[in-house]
Amino acid sequence: MSAINLLQELLKASEKAANIARVCRQNQRLFSLLIQEKEKDESNLRFDHDFKTLADCLIQEMIKHDIGKRFPELRDNIRGEENAKFTNTAGDTVMVTVTDDPTNTVEVLEKLLHGDKDAVTALVDEVYRDIELDMESLELPTDAIPLDNDWSELGVWIDPIDGTAEYIKGEEKLTKFPNIAAAGLKCCTVLIGVYETCHGTPILGVINQPFAEQLDDQDDGNRGKYSSKIYWGLSVGDLKFNNIAPHEPDARIAILSPSEQSKYIDFIRNQLKYDVIYSSGAGYKILKIATGEAELFLLSKGTTYKWDTCAPQAILRSMNGDLFNLQDTLINKSVKKISYQDRKVTRNMGGLIAYQNIDKLREFLKL
Repeated sequence: MSAINLLQELLKASEKAANIARVCRQNQRLFSLLIQEKEKDESNLRFDHDFKTLADCLIQEMIKHDIGKRFPELRDNIRGEENAKFTNTAGDTVMVTVTDDPTNTVEVLEKLLHGDKDAVTALVDEVYRDIELDMESLELPTDAIPLDNDWSELGVWIDPIDGTAEYIKGEEKLTKFPNIAAAGLKCCTVLIGVYETCHGTPILGVINQPFAEQLDDQDDGNRGKYSSKIYWGLSVGDLKFNNIAPHEPDARIAILSPSEQSKYIDFIRNQLKYDVIYSSGAGYKILKIATGEAELFLLSKGTTYKWDTCAPQAILRSMNGDLFNLQDTLINKSVKKISYQDRKVTRNMGGLIAYQNIDKLREFLKL
């Protein structure tokens, strides 16, 4: 078993996901048809209205199909945020499926899109497209990295589009630090994380930003005027690899949710002397800790889920950082890492705190 083979397939799947996200976003008429409010039992408690799009459902099912086909023993352990059932604006409900036979996907999409063959063709082309990535530019290790686990002993968490609200609104807002967005498409990420089912430890993560860079006066076919930025991290035993260059931040930056409690904001700003900024998307915020563009991520509420955190936590671990349960860390003074061992627990109760530098976490605890 080679971790690099799995990583390569996850990278390809993430870029195919990014293409689907761009296709759905590029066609405004298509996009307006494909937004559905989630049922109460599948919505995020933090939002009054929580939406999913056909892009979310289609991406999730595509990743399940592609990874499951390449690694059949993994298939039953691949899970994601979305329910595959989707209802369009006309009230038509279907189960979004991706199989080896494209005609099945065509039939599903034609029902949802009222027989709009051009839109269906654009989406199906992306779902079944062979993705070619420049693996050299993604800085993959040249040596084989064996995994001690059987494929059946690994689990996968997918967030097909983290930051769906930002994906829908698309209103770009920057913070005072130009490399950190406050809101908008830059905060949207495709998250694919792999963990050991026995110990619940994330070992491999891929984060794809579908709208990372806007292309100058170019249109990449139906996929729109954007290109991806892809990050990955691998942590197997003592072996740690990633494609993130060291970065010295311009200031001591804490990145928080706009809805964070004032007592935490005041403590971080006044006691810890951080420059506090606000941003959207849990995956995006934790990514900024991994890239070194921010030093501290804190979320006091239990409003994130395993699909939000598995991939970015794996990347943090590849840099000797980690993601911790905030309440356990504060109240019990026990540094408890976020774990994926219990399949029944999908929410990160107790909030989160992330550091790339564990010494900084110790400083935090002393205060």
